[in-house]
Formats: sequence, structure tokens, C-alpha cells
Amino acid sequence: MSDVTHSRIAAAEEYLAERFEDLGAPGLAAGIVQGDELVWSAGFGVADLDAEQAPDKQTISRVASITKTFTATAILQLRDEGLLTLDDPLSTHVPEFAGVREASGRVGDVTLRRALTHYSGLSAETALLSWGAEEFPTRREVLDALPQTSVVIPADSQFKYSNLAFGLLGEVVTRLSGVEYADYVRANVIEPLGMQHTAFEREDLPAERLYTGYDTVIPSDPSRTELRIADYRHLNGILAAGQLHSTVADLGRWISFQFREDGGDRGGAQVLSGRTLAEMHRPQYAEPDWSSGQCLPWAVRRVGDRVYHGHGGGIHGFASMMTFNLPSRVGVVLLANTWPIDGVYTMGDEVMEVLLTGSPPSELRPPQTDLPAIESAPDRLAPYLGYYIADPGVPVRIEFRGGELWMTAPAGEGYSIHAPASMEETGEPDVFLLGDGRGVGERAVFASNNTNFTLGGWLYRRLD
Repeated sequence: MSDVTHSRIAAAEEYLAERFEDLGAPGLAAGIVQGDELVWSAGFGVADLDAEQAPDKQTISRVASITKTFTATAILQLRDEGLLTLDDPLSTHVPEFAGVREASGRVGDVTLRRALTHYSGLSAETALLSWGAEEFPTRREVLDALPQTSVVIPADSQFKYSNLAFGLLGEVVTRLSGVEYADYVRANVIEPLGMQHTAFEREDLPAERLYTGYDTVIPSDPSRTELRIADYRHLNGILAAGQLHSTVADLGRWISFQFREDGGDRGGAQVLSGRTLAEMHRPQYAEPDWSSGQCLPWAVRRVGDRVYHGHGGGIHGFASMMTFNLPSRVGVVLLANTWPIDGVYTMGDEVMEVLLTGSPPSELRPPQTDLPAIESAPDRLAPYLGYYIADPGVPVRIEFRGGELWMTAPAGEGYSIHAPASMEETGEPDVFLLGDGRGVGERAVFASNNTNFTLGGWLYRRLD
């Protein structure tokens, strides 16, 4: 293990303070891990806009999709017990999945391994309205809606993020372990690691330590933004995709566990054998230029000569990121109380670079996709053009570029889940097929008056 010097930690703190000024979040809790220790932590801004207290290492945040790393750990535990193989079709353990539609991919090709790595081709969300609804569908509703759900691109063809896939992996854990998914993860992962303030239910945590989360609201005037206290929405039927709450201190323990690849057999705080943990960190898929890849389910990125593992999360009011480097046994945790927000997702790598090299990278953000030039839309497509927003503040513009509609991220507004993406006419009125990004293979369905459109579990409302 290489030591991170006090001067490097001080430089990282200074860098975080500078970046926080442009982040757009009321607060940011941060921590640096080295080996088995949280060697530094601090809070910037405030945990609540109506108070003056900064967040700290014990401030409890929703950590959203970081939950997926716990779900994957549970699946690998069950694999090591001989209850499944990673190449089992999902339908072997959730027979209802056999009823899923095959839009452009085969149900039998949706294996546990592909679900864990987002290469199954399964739609990103359940067919039911979820992110745009007052509450997420229940477990029973998600299962009952599987006949309306589709495999939208062929397995292994490209990365396609799927919350639904991880919700169903939670169902696998429940059925094979004989206990509810959340109870299994608590007993077999959270408690053995001593993560005292990590839980699926907010009511199980001390109320005085809860972060106040804020949505970034983009009103009808897109030149300005504002914040509002985020509604609390339980993920219900897909809780295995993103329901956990945790702290910088506890996620520091989670990073420290990732460094125990030489820890021997599973037992106690070694919640996975060292051999299986190393397998979890091994890329299953890699981009053609080897700049990034996908593990089980960690994302992996190359920056110079260094490789970083990490996972982020975003949910109403909260954005989170954890990043670590295995050779140096160093990691970073970041918890912000605003979402949508994009800066926090690159900050993990940025701070790691300060810690390991002494200076931040010159550029970590991927280059802006070169889009076709904007053109005048034909009469049949002109009614769809405009500015739309999905709860809790995800903006897109529909534009006519290169002979077809495009969904783009409005300039200067940053985070957009589904854009940029081309939108192909399907022959059905008001229905378009996305050709790129997270929504690839899925259908954007416009209301007849073009006041809104649905895309997977999202509802986009027109603002202009």
C-alpha cells in the first residue's frame, strides 16, 4: 500500500472546496480512505438550507445506485453457496420473466451476469410509470407488468443501464435465500461489516442525522434554476436497484472491504471470499479503446496509468459517488444533497488524481457528442419540437437534426439521463425509437397534444 501524504490530502481538501463552489449543491460530505481507515473527512456547505450545520462523516444520505454493489455481493454469495451460476438465465430463478417481450433481443439471453453488468439488453425501467409517479410500483406490480416489458436490444451488443434488471436480481436473492432481500443484505453484508448507519428504511435510522435532499428545479424560464426539498419516494419493487441510505463513514468501510482480495475464505467481516471479491473487480466487458469497462457491477475507468473502480447514484434529492484504486488501496466517498447534478460523478476520479499524482487531470469529462446540425423540421415533425422536463428536474430539448428528431441536453444545464439520442420514426403515430444512450431501443410515446411524452418509467412534460 502506498501512503497518501498529508500534503496530498490537504491538496485534495482544497480542490474539493474549489469544486464545491461550482457544484450547485447546498452540501457535500466527503471522505478519503486508505487501507482499512477513513483517514480524512469533511463537510462543505450545509446539510439543510434552514440550518448552518455542515454535513459530516455521520450524515445519512440516500446513496441510490450504490445499492447495486450490495445486490451484486448478495448474488455472488449465493453463487458461492452453489444456489446459482452467473450464466443462469434470469427466468430460471424468476419464471415470470419468461413472459417478457422480445423486441430486439432474446429473453433467454438475459443472464444474471449480463444483468449485473448492464449488458442484458433489458429495458432500463419497468413498463409502469415510476420516476414520474407519486410512488414507485410495488414488487407485485413490477412482476405483473413483465409481459409489457421488453428486451429492447440484443444481449452483449452494448452497455444499457437497467434499474429493472437489478430490481429483479433482488427478487432472485429473496427466492433463493428464503428471506426478504433487504433482510438478507442486512444480515449478510451490512451488519458483518459494522455499517451502523446503513439501512434500506429511513425509519430505521436516527432522524437527527438525516441529510435534507433537494431537487434541482428548472422552471419555465430555463435560464435560471432553483432548489426545493425533494419528495421522499421509496423504490418499492426495485429497492435492490437503489434504496439504501448510508454515510461517508460507512461507505468508507465498504471501500476498505474492496481492498481485501487476499482475505481468504468468506467469514465474519470477509463477506466475500478474497477470490470472489477479485472476480467482482474483474472487467467483464471493455470498450474498444480499453478506456473503460464494466465489472460485477463496478464501472472501471483508465486515467493515465491508473485504473479506478467506482459506482455512483442519483435519486430525488441526493447524488453519490465512490471511487477507489486497488493497487494504492486508496478511495474517495462523496455525498451531495442535490439531484439532478452531474459534477459529483467526475469528482471522484478528480480527487483520486490529486491524491495519487498531486494534481487534478486536465479533462475527465467525455467529449461532447458531435451532433448533426439543426435543420428546419418538416410539418409532420415540427409539433414535437420543444423543451421538456422530467421530475425531479431532468431537461431535454427535442430538435430536428440531420433529417430526424434528436433528444439533446440543453446547453449549460448539464445532467440529462436520456440525451443525446436520435429518435427514429416507427410508423406508429406519436411513437419514436431511441437510437443511442441509456434509452437505446426504447420508445418515446408522445401524448396526442404533444404536452408530454413517456420514455420507459419517465414522464417528460413540455415547458414551451
